[in-house]
Amino acid sequence: MTNSLKSSQSLNEQMLWNNFRAGDEVAFTQLSKQFYKTLVHYGGKFTSNNQIIEDAIQDLLIKLWLRRSSLNEVESVKFYLLKAFRNQLFKTLQTFKAIPLEENFNDTLFEDSSETSLIENEAFNSIHQKVSCSLQQLPERQREILYLRFYQDLRVEEIALLLQIKPQSVSNIIQRALIKLRENWEIIIPFLCWICS
Repeated sequence: MTNSLKSSQSLNEQMLWNNFRAGDEVAFTQLSKQFYKTLVHYGGKFTSNNQIIEDAIQDLLIKLWLRRSSLNEVESVKFYLLKAFRNQLFKTLQTFKAIPLEENFNDTLFEDSSETSLIENEAFNSIHQKVSCSLQQLPERQREILYLRFYQDLRVEEIALLLQIKPQSVSNIIQRALIKLRENWEIIIPFLCWICS
């Protein structure tokens, strides 16, 4: 995604966010639809229980709407929603004590619906399998940070705030993860470039 397109998208999100804060139900609905899939996908990294993910999203949306007038302007709507959802999901998971937090960063780490047709292609499927295999060898924290950095396109500072760790720690974790992926560097680099385009 080009910088100008990202900037335009960010401005549109800011406008929707500010309209929602002012009580615009249409803007709230648009924001909900726009980020729903992102939140579901991120939730799937922590639990395979879709009902818990759905409940957490619904609870978050209700809280956002009820507190809309007290919400502040945000630098990144996506970052704010990811952080708020992560907190809500953990609260929801704690109410279902029988269901453990899975940290389920499996081979769907970088999948989304736009990949469906590509995965049918044997060459892509082969690359995807190699990338997934390499990623599976990383610790869960490294996989989560790579997911946030390369799939959700969050900055190091945003990831640090989201995970409540220092930015330098995020940079160090990314560096260690990339060092571990070095053996398959010629496969990983084009794939990461592709998902970030």
